[in-house]
Amino acid sequence: MTGIPNELGDWRKRSYPNAGKMWIILLQDKTFRSLELLISEDKTNMLYMCKDTLDSKVCGSVDQYLDGSENQQQPQPSIPFQQQPQAPARCGMEAGKVSDSSKEVLDKEITEEEDDDEYVIVAPDGGYGWIVTVASFLCILISDGILFSFGLILSELERVFNEPVAKVAWIFSIVNGISLMSGPIASALSNRFSFRAVVLTGSIFGFLGLSTSSLVQSVDTLFFTLGVLFGISIGLIFTPIVVGVGFYFDKRRALATGITVCGSGAGTFIFAPVVYWLLETYAIRGTFLILGGIYLNCAVLGSLLLPLKPQRRKRLQEGVKLLNDDDTPNAHERNNKHEQGQLENGKIDANKQDKNASAATTKGKQLSKRANLSSIFKFSLFRSPTFVVVCISSFFQSVGWFVPFVYLAAHAVNMGIPKEEASFLLSIVGISSMIGRIINGWLSDRPKVSVLLLNNIALSASGLLIILCPFFISYELLVFYSIILGLALSCTAVTRPILLGELLGLENVNNAYGFMLVFYGVATLFGTPMAGLLYDTLGDYHGAFYLAGSSVLLSAFICYPLGIINRWEKGRNSKN
Repeated sequence: MTGIPNELGDWRKRSYPNAGKMWIILLQDKTFRSLELLISEDKTNMLYMCKDTLDSKVCGSVDQYLDGSENQQQPQPSIPFQQQPQAPARCGMEAGKVSDSSKEVLDKEITEEEDDDEYVIVAPDGGYGWIVTVASFLCILISDGILFSFGLILSELERVFNEPVAKVAWIFSIVNGISLMSGPIASALSNRFSFRAVVLTGSIFGFLGLSTSSLVQSVDTLFFTLGVLFGISIGLIFTPIVVGVGFYFDKRRALATGITVCGSGAGTFIFAPVVYWLLETYAIRGTFLILGGIYLNCAVLGSLLLPLKPQRRKRLQEGVKLLNDDDTPNAHERNNKHEQGQLENGKIDANKQDKNASAATTKGKQLSKRANLSSIFKFSLFRSPTFVVVCISSFFQSVGWFVPFVYLAAHAVNMGIPKEEASFLLSIVGISSMIGRIINGWLSDRPKVSVLLLNNIALSASGLLIILCPFFISYELLVFYSIILGLALSCTAVTRPILLGELLGLENVNNAYGFMLVFYGVATLFGTPMAGLLYDTLGDYHGAFYLAGSSVLLSAFICYPLGIINRWEKGRNSKN
């Protein structure tokens, strides 16, 4: 068989029952289907087979293939084994029998080969990926633009319904809290269905939440329409968008992520004056209706997130693993095999002890359900000290992170600045945040730049700036403050997804990011209302900014030893 050229693929000699010894050559065509050439030992017959469909076609003799005469002879259309035309007997048996017996054996061979292979998403790193990036940017622009303009909406709700600041602030807390806590659900749904399906669903929830808010008669009802419905929509859109765009890029992932999340700053810049104009022109109810119609455009943009087709390749030898494979299966199929093994062992033990097979089956089903749930959400991530530290830091960060977006304009009005000029401060924060996210995305792509160090510096600067806000006592100083604050706040939105990938591995980013958002959400439920309560108690927003800035600064201090902890964890796992 020395005449078979090596470039045809990996080949080796195998024995097939009732068919004698045959040569098998593994190939891949342009559609990445798994193909095989089955060649009889005497080189008198070849069978061309597609593993994906178990279809085959007779290619002729090996000598014809090597002589190049197969180019002159058009191969027959692919037809199932059962419909193969009867050819002269080869290898001591009839061709029809070869096909029937080979089919069962090939099923077993396919399973063995798939254990050595894996299907991976190969990022195009450009091309259609840039279209997805633009669509993701616009989607975040709409959703976050409306969300971060809530400070203007809440001030109007206080006036219309004559409610205290602390009570109205709960609307934003519920919106932000639910949107962030729904991160793991959005991640699990994205894994189960697709990023596109989840974004489309979130767009519908947002439309319903905003449009029905125009009909409410009390703040209590807004807790559901704005807080719950709109909050769910933000969560179902933000997580799939931020995580999903990274699958279209490899070398430029940080830049693409930075461009996407800078839609948040651009949205704040655009929607702050738009919301102010809508409130002045159409009042609060008309504003909700128009914003609901605008939000529905996220469905159009989300439909462009076409799923990438996995490509088959030989399984690579993994280096340092975050957790043991038995605890955290990397794929659903591997998890199912593990569950079946547990189920069988459970049945054997039960038979030895009390011969009660039904009880063992029930126990096995419960184990299977728990394992399925664990494989979807990956709760075993919390066994990683690195991830636990990230989550604790995220909690304290979120306590004060949104206070400037909610109360900066109100603080300026309290200082005697006109409402229109005060609302423009949010636009300044938004546009500087957009520029900062692009810069930080570009910096994160530099090989010599530490993403963890960049994250720690930005968190420290953000905490100090929020604490110092009451000391900027004029409109000009507040404009300068808004520029610096926007640049500082922009960093973590870019670095956190990239940081999770570097510390935990790219395969864990989706679930880890979702769990991290839960900690963001729980902290947000208390941070903004506490700031509002301080205003009702003290009569100004100084205490609110002091509390918020101190909490953000504490989150930065928690992240300082993160690099040492991660290196220790990887060293421990490599020894195991």
